[in-house]
Amino acid sequence: MRIVRINLYTFIYLASLCVWTNFVFAQNGELSSHPQRDTVRVRLLNEEARRAFPKNPARTEEYAHAAMALSDSLHFKQGIMWATRNLALSENGKGNLEKQLDLTINALKIAEELNDLHATGILNTDIGNILVEQDQPRQALHYQKKALRIKQSLGQPGEIARTLNSIGSSYIRMNMPDSALHFMLESEKIKLALNDHQGLAVTYENIGLIYLQQKKYALALPYFDISEQYYKESDHLNGLVKSHLNIGLVHTMLRHYEEAQQHLSEAALLNSTLKNAKNTMVYHKNMATLDSARGDYAAALANFRQFSILNEEMFSLEKAKFIANTKEKYETEKKQHENKLLRKEQQLHLATIHQQRILVIFCSMLLLGLFIITAVLYLMYRRQQDLYKQLNHRNTQVQQQNMIILEQNTALGNGNQVKDKIFSVISHDLRSPLAILEGLLFLLRDEKMSEEQFRIFSHELWRDVKNTAYMMDNLLQWASSQMKGIHVTPDDFDISNILKNEFELLQSLARQKEITLTHELHRPIMVYADPDMIRLVLRNLISNAIKFTPIKGNVSISYMLSPEKIEIVVQDTGIGIALTDQVKVFSNIYYSTSGTQNEKGCGLGLPLSKDFIERNNGKIWFNSIFGKGTSFHFTLPLSAEEEPHSRGYTIIVKEGQQYRENVLGNN
Repeated sequence: MRIVRINLYTFIYLASLCVWTNFVFAQNGELSSHPQRDTVRVRLLNEEARRAFPKNPARTEEYAHAAMALSDSLHFKQGIMWATRNLALSENGKGNLEKQLDLTINALKIAEELNDLHATGILNTDIGNILVEQDQPRQALHYQKKALRIKQSLGQPGEIARTLNSIGSSYIRMNMPDSALHFMLESEKIKLALNDHQGLAVTYENIGLIYLQQKKYALALPYFDISEQYYKESDHLNGLVKSHLNIGLVHTMLRHYEEAQQHLSEAALLNSTLKNAKNTMVYHKNMATLDSARGDYAAALANFRQFSILNEEMFSLEKAKFIANTKEKYETEKKQHENKLLRKEQQLHLATIHQQRILVIFCSMLLLGLFIITAVLYLMYRRQQDLYKQLNHRNTQVQQQNMIILEQNTALGNGNQVKDKIFSVISHDLRSPLAILEGLLFLLRDEKMSEEQFRIFSHELWRDVKNTAYMMDNLLQWASSQMKGIHVTPDDFDISNILKNEFELLQSLARQKEITLTHELHRPIMVYADPDMIRLVLRNLISNAIKFTPIKGNVSISYMLSPEKIEIVVQDTGIGIALTDQVKVFSNIYYSTSGTQNEKGCGLGLPLSKDFIERNNGKIWFNSIFGKGTSFHFTLPLSAEEEPHSRGYTIIVKEGQQYRENVLGNN
C-alpha cells in the first residue's frame, strides 16, 4: 500500500511538472515571438521615413513614430534601432542637435548590443556629423574614423564615400585645408564611380568651402556652381539655398557685384519657403559684405545689424532648446524608469496569475485524495508568502528610487540657477569692450573723433579686446567641461615650442605695459600631455602675470628637471595676492579682480588651469607675497622621446624691442 502511494505521488508530480513546463513555454512564446509580416511592415515604415528625409522631416518623424510603436509592441530591437535613428534625423531638420545626438547615441547602443556592424558604422558617422555641426571636430574624428574602418571592412563604397566626406568636414572646421581636401577628393573618386550626384553635391560644396577658406575664390566658384546644379537635380532645397549663398559670397570677393546680388536674391527667395533661420542669418551677413564692397555702407550697416539681431536670437533659441532638451530628457528618463517598474509589477502579477492557474490544475488532479490536496495547498501557501515578501521588497525599492528622483530634480533646479547666473556674468563682461569699440567706431564714422584721437585710445582698446578674447577662451573651455565633459588627448610635444608661440602672441600685450618677458628653456623638452590644454594653461598664467604686474615690471619663466617630470615656474614682480584671497584662487568660487590697468577677467582661468594640469597627471601650486609678486608652479610628466642634445633659446621683450639668444644645451 505504501509503494502504491509513492508511485501515485510520483505520477502526480511528473504530470504537474509537464503541465507547468508547457504553460511556461507557451507564455514565453507569446512574449518573444512576432509575426513575420509585422516585422516587414516595421522595415517598410523605417525605409519610408529615411526616404522622406531631408525633403520632408515632418513625414520622417511620422513614419518613425509608427515604426517605433509597432517595434516596441513586438520587442523588435532592430526596428527600434532604425526608428530611433530616423527620429534623430527629424530632430536635425528642426535644428535640435542636442536631442538628435541623444537619440543617435541610444540607437548606437542597440546596434552594438545586436552586433550589427552595418548600423554601427552608419550611426558612428551620424554622431561625427552632429559633433561637426556643434563645432567639436576633434571629438567628431574619433567616431568618423571608427565608422570608416567598419565600412571598409564591410566593403561598402557608398558609405565609405559618405564617411570620407564627413572626415573632410571635420578638418575644414579644424582649419586644416590640406587634410580636408585629401579626404574630399577621395570621396569624389568613389561618388563619381557610383554616379552619385546627390552625394557629389555635398562633396563639391565642401571643396568649394576649402578654397573659400584659403581665399582661392576663382578655384572655389566652379565647385559651388556644379554643387548648385546637383542640388537642383536632387530637389534638395536647403542645399540649393546654401549653394546660392556661397556663390554670391565668391562673386562678391571676385568683385562680380551683379552676379553676387542675383545669387543672394535667389537664396532669399528659396529660403522664404524653407524658413531656415541660419540661412537667413548668413544671407544678411553676405549682403553686408556685398554692400560694403559696393560702397553702400548704410545698407551694409543695416544688413549687419540684422545679422547681429538674428545671431543673438539664435543664441537665445539654442539656450532655450538646451534647457528644454535637458528637461525633456529628464522627464523621458523618469518615464522610462516608471515603465520599468510597471513592467516588473506586471510580471509579478502575471506570476501570481500563473500560480493561480497552476493551483486550478493541481486541484483538478489532486481530487484523488484529501492528503495530496492538503500538501499542495500548503506548498502554494508558502509560495504565495514569498510573493508577498517580494512585493513588499519591490515597494521599498520604488520608494527609495522616488527619493533619488526628487533629489536629482532638486539638483537640476539648482544647476539651472547657477547656469543662469553665469550667463548673466558672461553677458555683462563680454558686452563692455564691445560697447566701447562700438562707441569709438561710431564717433570715428561720424567724424566726431579724429584719427589721431582714435589712435590714442586704440592701444587701451586693443588690450581690452585681447583680454576679452582670452576670457572667451576660458569661458568656452569651462562651458564645454560643464556641459559635455573634458576629453584629454595626450601626445608627445615640445613644451618650449608652445611656450615660444605664446610669447609671440603676448609680445604686444607686454609692450603696452613695458614689461620684460624672459624664459630660460635652453633646449627643446618633450613632455607627454594634451598640447591644447597646456597651451591654455601657459597663456592663462603668463597673461595673469602681465595683468597683475605694474609698468616696467618683470615676468620670467624658469624650469627644473627631474628624471620623470618637469616643473615650470611663472614668476612676476606684480602686486601679489592677499593672504585672505589665496584660498579662493583655485576654488570653484570663480574669484576675479581687476589688473593693474583695470584689465577684466571672469575668474575661470586658474581653476580651469588647475583642472587641466591635474587631468594631465601634474600638480599646480603658487607662492605669493602681497605687494612683492607671485610665482605659479606646475609639473608635467616627461615624454619617453625627450632627447638630451638639442638647441634651446631665450626670448626677451623689452620696451618695444625683441632679442633672441640661442643657447646650446649641455645636458
